[in-house]
Amino acid sequence: MYSNWNSPNSQYQTDHRQINHDQQQVMQRLANLEHRLELLLSSLEKTNETLRSIEELQNRVCTTGGGGAVIVRM
Repeated sequence: MYSNWNSPNSQYQTDHRQINHDQQQVMQRLANLEHRLELLLSSLEKTNETLRSIEELQNRVCTTGGGGAVIVRM
């Protein structure tokens, strides 16, 4: 019943070159995705650092009094 599936003339015969090419494409896409994730993580870290700096600056109020500057934390 299925004897012709592995025959040289079978339309279902596996082309190993195509599989190898497909595997290379998948590996390249995974490498590209990994690189993009690294860039995204780096960007998020920089954004978080900037937000922390902004928050720190917002928590300080500098007022000038008679004897000098006073930093008040809110």
